Amino acid sequence: MLKLNTDKKTFETLLHSELKAENLLERYDFQVAMIKSWETIKNEIGLPNSYLIGQEINPHKAVGNAIDLLAFNADDSSLIIIELKRDKNKLQLLQALSYAAMVSKWDKELLLSQIQSDINPDRSELTDLIENSDLSDEVSIILISEYYDPEVIITAEWLTNNYGVDITAFAVKILKLEQQTFVHFEQRLPLKELDDVYETRKRKSRRNEINYEINWEDVLPKLKYSFAKNALEYCKKVSEGDPARRRFGTFRKNYDGFNWISINFREKYLNIYTGDNLENGEATIQSKFTKPMEVSSWRNGHSFKIHTEKEFLELVKWLK
Repeated sequence: MLKLNTDKKTFETLLHSELKAENLLERYDFQVAMIKSWETIKNEIGLPNSYLIGQEINPHKAVGNAIDLLAFNADDSSLIIIELKRDKNKLQLLQALSYAAMVSKWDKELLLSQIQSDINPDRSELTDLIENSDLSDEVSIILISEYYDPEVIITAEWLTNNYGVDITAFAVKILKLEQQTFVHFEQRLPLKELDDVYETRKRKSRRNEINYEINWEDVLPKLKYSFAKNALEYCKKVSEGDPARRRFGTFRKNYDGFNWISINFREKYLNIYTGDNLENGEATIQSKFTKPMEVSSWRNGHSFKIHTEKEFLELVKWLK
């Protein structure tokens, strides 16, 4: 990886380093940084619509070890085990699998009791999403480490291919330039080229029914922006959406160069996600708004937030 110096019109070499060499510990440095930057990290590791439950969570009273990070995926009401390792560790996968088996038996009451307010600014929203959905007994696993033994990746791929276990592995690369430190998450499993295959398999295997006991009238009072009612009425002209998960999953399909565009109703703003592989995806989004938007990239596209009524009206103009 090279850094482009736009002033000098030159490329600069980034030096490879390691967590250990930078005195970065798994829990007290890297894990804390992930928690504090979750809104950024969740996009980097392909979990745009997820919420942190907590860190160092005990999965069962019979064991002494703890889950590094536990998250909730609002897309399918499933839990996500995130296991961090500074060095390669053959037991990382086994550890994660055992944790996944344990939390798959959890009920809503137990899950709600594990939400840690100090690391979750959206506790009320997360609580509401969990209470209004049917928890999936399928659990996703995300492995994050600097290095992997080949048998870990081979075994994880075998479990995914043959048994539908949802496992993603990222290798962390530490890069240096003078006093700056850069972190790159390199996806090792599944292979980027096979992402669509894995995603299709996951969608088929997961329960994703709409909870018809919850309606948008239940959700509306919890939305804290003036244009929430108008936004809901606008979206409902296209489909009923999924009020339990507060989203309109495929609001537009194959639109303006994007594979799909979804609208998610968060407590304090609208969250817009796109599925695309466009090189100019961010530029296209920016061109639709008079004020520069904070556009983030995630594994399958882009995301941005709508905070004001003016931004919402510009969104409507774009989506017609």
